[in-house]
Amino acid sequence: MKLTNIAHVPPAIVDLSCTTLDAIRAMVNHDVGAMAVAAEGKIRGIVSERDIIRKVTYHNLPPDMTPVAEVMTKEVESVRNDSAPQEALQLMLMHHIRHLPIVDDDGNVLGILSIRDLLQNLKGDRNRGSAHPVSS
Repeated sequence: MKLTNIAHVPPAIVDLSCTTLDAIRAMVNHDVGAMAVAAEGKIRGIVSERDIIRKVTYHNLPPDMTPVAEVMTKEVESVRNDSAPQEALQLMLMHHIRHLPIVDDDGNVLGILSIRDLLQNLKGDRNRGSAHPVSS
């Protein structure tokens, strides 16, 4: 199964030149908790609600004046589209992350995989394979 079948596609992306406020607005408009940050189509970082709370709100910085490049996570873990969901989950658990970009060989973002996407997929797999589906 391709990871883009269970991830947020098309991915929510903001440009590296944006402010934190631009990223917040994009997250709200896309109803997501994290955005890929890109320049010329290539991933440069990821910014999450948690990044904004810890690096902007907590320090009382003005979101309309704070570049997203200053608050984003620059060391981004990512997966390829043909990676197994279990591999993506292991990577997320190992690095304590909740959002994982899916990238192609050129670094273009194909989607953003969240821990929620993976858990819903896992629950769906169990329900399909079980005589007694788990209720939520």
